[in-house]
Amino acid sequence: MNLIFSFLFLASSWLGQVEKHLNTQNTSNTPGPRWGHAFEYDPIRDQILFFGGATERGKYLGDTWVWDGNNWKQMNVEGPASRGFAATTFHQKRGTIILHGGRGNGSTTFSDTWEWNGRTWKQLEAESQFPADHHKIVYVKKDNKILGFGGWTGSEVSGKSWIWDRNWKELTQPGPPKRAAFGIAYDHHQEKVVLFGGLWINGQYADAWEWSQNKWQQLGGPYDHSSLDHHSMVYDSQQNQVLIFGGKNYRYVPQNKLMSISGNEFTELSSEGPRSRHSIGLTYNSKLNQVFLYGGKEYKGSDSIPIDDFWTWDGKQWKPVD
Repeated sequence: MNLIFSFLFLASSWLGQVEKHLNTQNTSNTPGPRWGHAFEYDPIRDQILFFGGATERGKYLGDTWVWDGNNWKQMNVEGPASRGFAATTFHQKRGTIILHGGRGNGSTTFSDTWEWNGRTWKQLEAESQFPADHHKIVYVKKDNKILGFGGWTGSEVSGKSWIWDRNWKELTQPGPPKRAAFGIAYDHHQEKVVLFGGLWINGQYADAWEWSQNKWQQLGGPYDHSSLDHHSMVYDSQQNQVLIFGGKNYRYVPQNKLMSISGNEFTELSSEGPRSRHSIGLTYNSKLNQVFLYGGKEYKGSDSIPIDDFWTWDGKQWKPVD
């Protein structure tokens, strides 16, 4: 009799582990629910890179996917360690996507730099003097260099600016106050970087800054009730405007507004489409002249819930991507 009970107990435990495994693994043909993932359009190969992100608080993945315009494909490649809240940008001259930093499992803050060529990852720097997560990097076409700013260093919020030209170099000129989880975009028409909002230890920002002529200039702010953090920004070249979506407001409530920003002035374009969220993937497809959005985080009570929906903005309205 004891042998029978032992067998039933072991079988029940094994089935429980199998069920848990199936519930936590992505078995679909999409990346699945995610927040804080890398999400960057590659105009040369006409595909979107999707990497990593979180499925629950403090649990990050290291999978690589591409969207070819019709289907998701998971890439069987070795690359960066599991992480979320890394910073990415498309380097036009190199013709590749550059990924830097991010937060890994165990609250590790990375300082490494990687390059994605559409098929494989290549590590460009194993470590640097620029450890950061919840930061941003952006390719400045006019200078053929990448500008990096801010983020969490692993011990504090940073207000440092960096330039990457095969390695990271800290800049000494003054810039925005230290912050993380802000938004940034490169305005190709005016050849300037636009930065808005963000989070620091004691609150939020609602200020706007621009980077041009190798220096920062404040456009407006710094505090009011339009403050945001964990939002995303892209430049819409068809409409010649910088767009902002999502994030959390000064009451820490997730948002679903799509807005354009000019200087420190906002114009609401839509609040219909994707539901309220933050820490999304947002990128601009320059061939279709459309914005693509994937996933993010929402709240149900005190629980953080990853989202797996996929949307496109055509300049007039949001539509789900089939």
